[in-house]
Amino acid sequence: MAPMRTDGVAVVGVGSTAIVRRTDRSLLAIACEAAVAALGDAGIGPEDVDGYIGTPVAPNPSAAHADGVDEVSGALLQRTLGLAPVWSADLVAMSATAVVAAAQALRSGDCRYVLVVRVIGNPPGVYSATSNLDAAGAAQFGLPYGYGAAWARHALWWARYMHDHGATREDLFSVVGTGRRHAQLNPLAYWKGTELTLPQYLAAPWVCEPLSIFDCDIPVTGAVAFVMTTAALAGGHDHPAHLVGGVSNADPAGVFARAGVAPAEVDVAQLYDGFASFVPMWLERLGFAETGGAVPFMRDRGIGLDGALPVNTFGGSLGEGRLHGAGHVREAVLQATGRAGERQLPNVRHSLVLVGIPETATALLFSGDA
Repeated sequence: MAPMRTDGVAVVGVGSTAIVRRTDRSLLAIACEAAVAALGDAGIGPEDVDGYIGTPVAPNPSAAHADGVDEVSGALLQRTLGLAPVWSADLVAMSATAVVAAAQALRSGDCRYVLVVRVIGNPPGVYSATSNLDAAGAAQFGLPYGYGAAWARHALWWARYMHDHGATREDLFSVVGTGRRHAQLNPLAYWKGTELTLPQYLAAPWVCEPLSIFDCDIPVTGAVAFVMTTAALAGGHDHPAHLVGGVSNADPAGVFARAGVAPAEVDVAQLYDGFASFVPMWLERLGFAETGGAVPFMRDRGIGLDGALPVNTFGGSLGEGRLHGAGHVREAVLQATGRAGERQLPNVRHSLVLVGIPETATALLFSGDA
């Protein structure tokens, strides 16, 4: 099988809405706001878009999956904005995977400009409420005992990590606290204006021991959109972020070989943090730290803005809110193009983003240089 190619394309437009807990606005209006902002940032109009990728699926188990209510399909968004793409797809995937799909459409020659949209809503009520009492297949061995939600699986992994490597809850606070501090510099972040202290963190109720409520990202409402094009066309735009490498598989560290870049050359990393325990896992799996070495890496070298490897400079999902990686991709692009505002790092050449779960992840490397 030929290797996946993601080079030769660039993100040339970014659009975002404010990230809020809930809103009276329709999800369609929110999606359109982000899409129109991305088109404006790229300096193109709806008539220029000939490709579309959406990731509209509502993740909560009790979702109605009603178009325009708790999800926004590509067909609905395209009709509303007057788009007429020749290539369109809605994916059950995270945002970084959508970027890879857009890159393939561009590299194939099918499209010149692809619009990528992630919109998510947080409906009222209990997030995981469901009337489903079935437990089929492997689920029959876990669901009856409360072992069905993602936090239960990841709590067990972190408990074993703590046992094997001597990590503590204070060590995991370095992830949560750093994300919350970075969120104070992000005008879009849900947690902007609300910092978190170690005593508050340690006193938080368990979701599944040893993960507390603050170790989990928060369900929010918001949207992020990107405009992508070929490298040949990107030069005509003001601030292209070139995709120099990407992988979408169980071994995200392969992104470095694809890009011809060593981990030590990465200037900033946006690492998916749906749960705080993901960050030390990604640091090790990407090769920034050896197995069991993520905690000393975070403590001694640092993941803050002044650290050896700044991580989740926009606050991450823990600080901005749960957009399933869309915020991570947006921040990687902004850092690569020098447009991250107060949190912008100097001289960023290689901007990494990883989005996924332990079983499979997508890693992308952006550069402001062609």
